[in-house]
Amino acid sequence: MASKRRKLDTAEQPAAQSAFARLRNLRSQGKAPETETPAAKPQVQSQEGQITSVSAEAAVEVSSTTTPKRSKRGRATQKTVEKTVVVSTPVSKPQAEGSSSGLATPYAIAADSEEIAEDIPVIPQAPILQFSSFNPTKSNFRKKAGGKLQLKLADGERLVILGSYGVTVTSGNITICGATLRATEKTHWVHASHCQALPVIRCPDGASIELGPCPGAQSLRQLGRVSPLFRGLWDESSTSEGGKPESSTFTILYTSADGPKRALLSDLKSPPEWNREIDSLVKASRSKPASAIITGPKSAGKSTFGRLLANQLLTDERSGKKQHSGIAILDLDPGQPEHGPPGQISLVRITEPVLSPTFCRTLPESTPGSGRSIVRSHTLAAVSPSSDPDLYLSVVADLVTHYRNRFASLPLVVNTPGWVQGTGLDLLVSLIETAKPTHVVYMAPGPLDVIETLQASFRSGKVAILPSQISQYTSRTAAHLRTMQTLSYFHSEAKASVQTWNPEPLSALMPWCVRYSGPSPGIIGIMCYDFQAPVDILADAINGTILAIVEVESSMAFQSNKSKGAENPSSLDDMDLDQTSPRFAKKTGDQLVTHTPEGIPIMQSGVTLDPRYSHTIGLALLRGIDTENHVLQLLSPVPDERINQIVEKGGKIALVSGRFDPPGWAYTEDLYYQSSTVNDVDVDEQIDIIGEDEAIDSDHEPSSTDLESASMPTPWIEVLQGSQKRGNGSRVWRVRRDLGRTNSAK
Repeated sequence: MASKRRKLDTAEQPAAQSAFARLRNLRSQGKAPETETPAAKPQVQSQEGQITSVSAEAAVEVSSTTTPKRSKRGRATQKTVEKTVVVSTPVSKPQAEGSSSGLATPYAIAADSEEIAEDIPVIPQAPILQFSSFNPTKSNFRKKAGGKLQLKLADGERLVILGSYGVTVTSGNITICGATLRATEKTHWVHASHCQALPVIRCPDGASIELGPCPGAQSLRQLGRVSPLFRGLWDESSTSEGGKPESSTFTILYTSADGPKRALLSDLKSPPEWNREIDSLVKASRSKPASAIITGPKSAGKSTFGRLLANQLLTDERSGKKQHSGIAILDLDPGQPEHGPPGQISLVRITEPVLSPTFCRTLPESTPGSGRSIVRSHTLAAVSPSSDPDLYLSVVADLVTHYRNRFASLPLVVNTPGWVQGTGLDLLVSLIETAKPTHVVYMAPGPLDVIETLQASFRSGKVAILPSQISQYTSRTAAHLRTMQTLSYFHSEAKASVQTWNPEPLSALMPWCVRYSGPSPGIIGIMCYDFQAPVDILADAINGTILAIVEVESSMAFQSNKSKGAENPSSLDDMDLDQTSPRFAKKTGDQLVTHTPEGIPIMQSGVTLDPRYSHTIGLALLRGIDTENHVLQLLSPVPDERINQIVEKGGKIALVSGRFDPPGWAYTEDLYYQSSTVNDVDVDEQIDIIGEDEAIDSDHEPSSTDLESASMPTPWIEVLQGSQKRGNGSRVWRVRRDLGRTNSAK
């Protein structure tokens, strides 16, 4: 199978000689060689120890010969080492007083220096981009204790910051990510990494702000010890001309040169067409709550547009008291959800602007002061609605019903998947008919048949066609971000209304021990969505995978999914559903449960829970199965208090397995963590971009040299030594299933 590895720099570098080879050639030709200095700026040292600058025309940057480096897959890759070669020429300008007239170099360059410089290939430099128009002075820039900065922004000034920080507006108002922040004592927390576009702080009429370090920044950066995907996201080591206190967790970027050297920096931009449509939606929502469905293909900017729209709706000062009640979000994209972990869709109410990427706000429950509460959520046990379109439509209908019953007075923003062809288009049409929005936005100029179909289903107005977001190079793909979001979810914690993370590997955490059989089992059974392995091997199939934790509110959740028969069946009566709550009435004839050889209760294949009588409360990682004591060992960030509430009110819990992404990141955490404690970990290490159809962690497995101190063996992990490679057929086979074409064929 051909590899689809993509690199940050796709342009092929021209072959060049090393500095030493160039020196030997010059000596053999009788020419004076160049002087090599390790400094980034073209400077040389005089005999008296003073520094003499060399003219810009004489400094030429070249790339040395590439050196082969063994990749983690065993393939040879090329690692380019950059050198700066300085050619010293006679200084025509008069020298400053006290400087030396000679250069402390072992060789002297005469009049033929220009001829030598012409022979050296010049590598074009990336243009320096201007990010911040704010110019720090003594009157508008002040440092305070604890790494805080006080800034006075003038009219029209902008500020771009890399890192994690809190912003407090002391006077005036500013805008960031579409939200308008006004003078208040509240601190808004922002995480801005260079793997996505950096938020821009704009000052329309002058304002004073205070920037401070984020309490959760250190634990977030320490996730790089358990996963390389969290490395190289920040710039802790560099400093800017404005000054960055040692205790700070952020850097002001005046230009792109102030950021990491190898990072591809970009600021968040909103096209004029987006701004006009957002203004139109905000104005329409002032008289009557607007509801907008945002559609479009993958990577079109749906999530970015929805975030800008939600923030502006939330902070619109002309909405009166409505802005304090919040807005509702229907997060219907299971592959790239804005709120919650991948694999589930949710109805969310937010009361504070969203200013951070998804992997930085993954708390499973509503946290006081977070400005977000998950009203109701359902699992699809998959990252795409293609696994079960009927289930997808049923859970969407339930979430829409809850919005109308509880939050009809709030504006609604609906984020949809990027599946706009075939069955995906049919799902969008059904969604429009179910939600009955006041506005529909399509984030692409085509295809024309998709736009026409959406327009035919939306009879309340005209579908707004907006341009897609300009695609830019990034150090993380959509698959990377989904993995980071899941890992961040399982490591998330909440301390003093600020999200933090536990940087230790999951293997170091104490698991829940849940009995699956006996007089008082903790679960009523395990359900398998989309596919169920044979019962004899089911325990091995689900061990080490991600499961959804679902609260079953009533036995009615099983009513519409009657089984036709089973081996060694048990009825709902045998599960004691009616012992603690009248909601679980006795039922006969519902033969739903069978048992594995280990005694684990399994719902029959093809059974899904009715979303009207059940909802998801979070995810769990099945760490192990204790068959002797009939116990499941589960790891989950769901608070214990949440489980106790379900038990106290007589609810039941089921675990749902499906087509979640395999948690390969969890298997390698301990190996990365052990190697990081022995070897120095470069938090600014840049990783390669791989295709989204490749295994996420396959290129980031620890090498044999990195794992010499790690304990062996590790479950589900194969460590390749030296040049050892995997056998043929060991890679994952992915089957393309075009449901739209299948349905049309029928």
